[in-house]
Amino acid sequence: MATKRINLLPPEERAKARRERGLTWTIVALLVLAAVLGMVYFWENAKVSDKESERDQLEADIAAVQVQMAELQPYKALQTKRTEMTKTAKALDDARVPWSTIFEEISLVIPENVRLQSLTCTVPAAMLPGGAAEMATGELAADVTFTGQTYQHKDVAEFMTRLGLIPQLTNIQLASSTTAAAATGTTTTTATTQELTTFTVTASLRRYVTAPPTTKAAGE
Repeated sequence: MATKRINLLPPEERAKARRERGLTWTIVALLVLAAVLGMVYFWENAKVSDKESERDQLEADIAAVQVQMAELQPYKALQTKRTEMTKTAKALDDARVPWSTIFEEISLVIPENVRLQSLTCTVPAAMLPGGAAEMATGELAADVTFTGQTYQHKDVAEFMTRLGLIPQLTNIQLASSTTAAAATGTTTTTATTQELTTFTVTASLRRYVTAPPTTKAAGE
């Protein structure tokens, strides 16, 4: 037969014992919580240290890149200048008057019975690199002057019409056209004559849409 245990402590002592056990468990719980908080603190502190190390490394990398950029800055300036010079050279080449092409085109459009005696050409200041802008005075100046001979005035008109086919020429005008008798040959008894028309035709070079660049530095 089992023996029944009887607590002989007074009720006040039993209550005190319960309070002491509760206090002990509270202290244990606080200690466990403090330990957990300490672990969390050290873990977070380690993460912060890692981030600070990454930040320091990034700052060091940035400083190294900035040093490299400073060392390469002169080369960047040279590259920029080279690019600008290349653009200027291309613009100058595009602004060049293609006289060889113009002369070839003139040789292709001149009528068979027209003979040129002289051809004078001038590049206007507005088409020269760095030249002054041309003032708007209405008609363009005569840049190309043709002097020649043919047999009839209609031949001169045909020559002017054909000159209009050359894309580099514009403002084609007749400066003068005169007809006079000229000796063409002789026989045993008489000399033969034939009328010749002497003409002067002028034309202007077609201006560029964009003015040629200047080769002078700013302030010169």
